[in-house]
Amino acid sequence: MKRTVTVLALAAALAGLGLGCRKPKTTEKGVTAAQLLSTADREMKLGKYEDARRNLRTLEENLPGSAEFPRAKIMLGDSFFFQKSPSYPEAEVEYTSFLNYFPHSELRDYALYHKALCHFSSIESAERDQAETRKALASFQQLLAESPGSPYATEAKSKIVQCWRRLAEHELQVGIFYVNTYDYPAAEHRLKDLLVTYPDYVDRERAYYYLGETMRQRTLSPAELNQFNKDYLARVKKDSFQELNQKEGSAYEKELQAFGKERIATFRAEAKDYYQKLVESYPNSEWATRAADRLITMGTAGVKESLDS
Repeated sequence: MKRTVTVLALAAALAGLGLGCRKPKTTEKGVTAAQLLSTADREMKLGKYEDARRNLRTLEENLPGSAEFPRAKIMLGDSFFFQKSPSYPEAEVEYTSFLNYFPHSELRDYALYHKALCHFSSIESAERDQAETRKALASFQQLLAESPGSPYATEAKSKIVQCWRRLAEHELQVGIFYVNTYDYPAAEHRLKDLLVTYPDYVDRERAYYYLGETMRQRTLSPAELNQFNKDYLARVKKDSFQELNQKEGSAYEKELQAFGKERIATFRAEAKDYYQKLVESYPNSEWATRAADRLITMGTAGVKESLDS
């Protein structure tokens, strides 16, 4: 008898637990998820995005187990994205939330694409920081990697090209800044990396010209001088220049002058190479005209004869 009572009590408790976990189908006011979604959809079409968000938040907070919940999450992102004054950071948060909630949803492509557009729409001018450009690029690439056949693939590819061009332009602007502030070692490093990193997107006319300008005015950098001094002391087995006698000091001065002369000759030869590439590859460019003038000034006879003829 006791055993029967215990079993019945346990069954009742489990039944009560099951009822307690059952997901509600309406809000406290008796509104269904379908009604909330329909109302929000109608409000968004009328441009009433704040009103729509209130209904979508109600659905999100009270009926997260409903079949309408995924669509509501997407619409929350859209409400920030498409409103008259878009709030792309808030839209991006909602699209990201959707992707985290529903990693296998059929709406995933839509969310990924619009998340990328949030970053793309927030891209700064080439002179400014390009964090949003890199985020947009990564998001578009993720979309293509996951769904190469996506209906958004063509647009994503087009915008990836635009992102690469903006990043290349940013690096070029930084390099030009270094040239204009006479930091030629930094300009050389930035502009040469630019040609390697963005070979298909860089404005080569300006890149070649400013690399020519850099190498035309380049001298030994403090880092190069420090390395030469370090290597020299190691070679003569001294710990400091104070330990050098007069003869060793004179030998050091001669070697330093020869090293500097050789390096500067290399820099000038590189400058001519970049100017020549510009003249040959882009003969009708205004930058080619400037480069040709530099070559004449630097004594490149072949270019002068060609221009004279």
